[in-house]
Amino acid sequence: MLYCKSDERGCFVLYCPNCNEYHFERFGCNSRLCSPCGKRYHDDWAERLAAKIIKGVVYRHIVFTLPPELWFVIKEKRELLKVISDISYRTIQKAFSKMKHIEKLTPGVIAVVHPFGKDIEFKPHVHNVATEGGFNRNGKYIPLGEYIPYKLFHLLWQEEILNAFKDYVSKEMIDSLFRKYPKGFYVYVKPERIRSGKRLIEYLGRYLRHPAIANSRIIDYNGKGVTFYYEDNKGNKLFKTMSVFDFISAIIQHIPDKHFRLVRYYGVCARRKTGIIKSFIQQSIIASSNPVQNSNKRHSLCPKCRSEMEFIMYCKKPPPIDRSKITVWLEMQ
Repeated sequence: MLYCKSDERGCFVLYCPNCNEYHFERFGCNSRLCSPCGKRYHDDWAERLAAKIIKGVVYRHIVFTLPPELWFVIKEKRELLKVISDISYRTIQKAFSKMKHIEKLTPGVIAVVHPFGKDIEFKPHVHNVATEGGFNRNGKYIPLGEYIPYKLFHLLWQEEILNAFKDYVSKEMIDSLFRKYPKGFYVYVKPERIRSGKRLIEYLGRYLRHPAIANSRIIDYNGKGVTFYYEDNKGNKLFKTMSVFDFISAIIQHIPDKHFRLVRYYGVCARRKTGIIKSFIQQSIIASSNPVQNSNKRHSLCPKCRSEMEFIMYCKKPPPIDRSKITVWLEMQ
């Protein structure tokens, strides 16, 4: 990460025939923890995923949060991150089934565990993009409509979480959390109904998979401390300063355990349910006339004129600082 996009990593040499200039595309570190490289990885993931999602169906973004009393429990027992992901789907499925008075309604859900809050502290929560409806036992898709009963989600989420945590916390703590939060644990259902594929890609990239902090949020570094800003739930901009070592510790605590999957697919989005999706499309409940075309060809645009540049070569050594010597340098490679 320290040498991300530095000369030591080498570069591609590109040429813009329109501007008659050479450009150098330096290599990143490809670490998901790195802000620019992680953002690129997440954007690519969102585009690939959007091509596989059922088109023509309305999606909703649902965020499941937990009270502070459970944060430390999960931090000490990291396996609970999978538990809260599984329970978020179970809560959606039960809520949707109750709303339509159906024994079992199976929606499609993509769940992503975020172990960090906006202030990069350990505040685990789960983001879900869910179909606004689901399949009944006969394979028929049942839409829900726009109305979402928030109270039902809050109470179901609290009940499911505390039942699952019985083996990890004391009965006294569970009882106290029921008393302290009589309206349930907070679940935020974003009001926007996501219809277009483009908007869905934006949601997937922006909300579901992104680094703990973007470089643009870091406003000062003096060698000893790091100052960054974040927005609270009311949109207020807040500033936070941490020592360098505290900042690094806060970032690396969000690195998932080996082989742990932060992104999970449930219901009709799971691999074992792909047959239902195909059947759904074949029945023409939805239709897509513009399938996404994937291309493995690399395109690099000129930063000045935005024309497509030509690939010249790969080089391990950095180019000379004096750009007037570029032609001689290229001949020596």
